[in-house]
Amino acid sequence: MHIFLKSAGIWLIYYSVSVLALFGHEPEMQLPFGHPHAQQSVEGHVHLGWESSYFSEGRDSLDGDSLFVGSFEMGWKHLAGGVWYGYSPDRRYDELQLTLALTQSIGDFEFYGGFTHLRFPFDGSYDNEIGAGVVWSGLPMDVELSADLYYSFDADGYFAEISASREFSITDRLSLNVAVLFGINQGYVTDGHDGANNIALRLGLGFALSDSVTVTVHTTYSWALGKDAGSPGDDYLIDFCHWGVGLQWAF
Repeated sequence: MHIFLKSAGIWLIYYSVSVLALFGHEPEMQLPFGHPHAQQSVEGHVHLGWESSYFSEGRDSLDGDSLFVGSFEMGWKHLAGGVWYGYSPDRRYDELQLTLALTQSIGDFEFYGGFTHLRFPFDGSYDNEIGAGVVWSGLPMDVELSADLYYSFDADGYFAEISASREFSITDRLSLNVAVLFGINQGYVTDGHDGANNIALRLGLGFALSDSVTVTVHTTYSWALGKDAGSPGDDYLIDFCHWGVGLQWAF
């Protein structure tokens, strides 16, 4: 199965640590983009970052190797689209994602659905995925609950995540986000076990240098669930911690 950061996999984490405005599993469901939102005007984001590991579907997918990431996203009304690229300086691995999404808000609920085309230039392969999710912001104490699912045509399987998050404003410029997520594999990692996959705790900080530029730092600890020693796809499903830094420009 192709490695896919949905990550990257998280509100501040989606919004500040991954990237804003487009998709996002994760408090990282591990899409590289944040959940899409309806916008009244054209809005865009550019993000550059570095990840200590490639956290994907609860796995340390590059076996401890790091990943540089960059993205560009734009959104208008109910339409959002973006380009994401990841490159590992430690091995021959890179990944390109092109995503288009539609969004709808109803009361405290936001729904999205979209399509992602993935390219892996180093090995000449590709995949197509469809994803959908819902975010509920009507819980007490400003907690947000989300459910996301994405399906791979290449693997003929899906991965789902349920997450809860809360954002705290520490100062006018500094924000903290805390998120917990639970992942379920059902054929997406084709040679991994099906069922409960992992649970993760994620912390993210965003510091606004200006109205449009934000520096982000995040860390995530993931615990493996139901690992099958006889399944090759579970080799990298381990208990591990990773972190990342980024710079984001909104316009």
